[in-house]
Amino acid sequence: MNSMGELFSLSDLRTLSYGTTIACGVLFWIIEGLKPFFSTVQKRGLHARLNLSIAALNLLILLPSGILMAFMLEWSNSLWPGIGMLNLPPAPEAILIILLIDLWMYLWHRLNHETRVLWRFHSVHHSDATLDVTSSWRFHWMEILFSELLRLPLFMLMGAGIEHLLLYSLFMTPVIEFHHSNLSIPPALDRVARFIIPSPMMHRLHHSKLMSEHNTNYGSMLSFWDRLFGTFLFKENLDDLQIGLDGESDSRNQQLFALLQRPFRS
Repeated sequence: MNSMGELFSLSDLRTLSYGTTIACGVLFWIIEGLKPFFSTVQKRGLHARLNLSIAALNLLILLPSGILMAFMLEWSNSLWPGIGMLNLPPAPEAILIILLIDLWMYLWHRLNHETRVLWRFHSVHHSDATLDVTSSWRFHWMEILFSELLRLPLFMLMGAGIEHLLLYSLFMTPVIEFHHSNLSIPPALDRVARFIIPSPMMHRLHHSKLMSEHNTNYGSMLSFWDRLFGTFLFKENLDDLQIGLDGESDSRNQQLFALLQRPFRS
């Protein structure tokens, strides 16, 4: 274990990260049912069951990948210190690594929109016409696999430890659940939130059917990447916003096997 072990217990981080993900997901799902932004949402249970089924399949990749990631990062840290060569104290080192991970998440998300092959898989996420907290877990298993394969050598290069990934997940996952949620929050709160994180109003534009809108606001945990790279977009009024993809809202297309097969359709 690297210097992060001086600040955090690995087992505590793992428990806290997983527990926070589940707790925030349940909390947001309950609250968005009581105070929704899109009031026309129906059959929330069926929608959640579909997205959670996709998420459960992804665990078949994420669980063994997490074990491999922990082993490979520990091994690479013994050979290559990465950011550790700067000899920073544990807290600044963790902040720097977390910023680099979040930058990678921005770039990876943007690549999924701008690369035709990757978009075929990422479009499963965008084909959801009912945006809520469970949408944050709806990703095609091939996209998850590509992401895991690409980020491992990057994390090894930067000298990240599994502790950094768990700490990043602890902060990032509730943010992703929050900005995918169907919560109706005061405009002033959304305004404050989007200075730091992608707010729900920001991310709803990202799920617009209009390409000029859904090719914006790629940030995962922090919103300033979009401002820095010129992909930030905001609209005060979303009354005319249409979520999803054209021709994908039909119930036949919103079935588990149809979504798994979607990237391979001509």
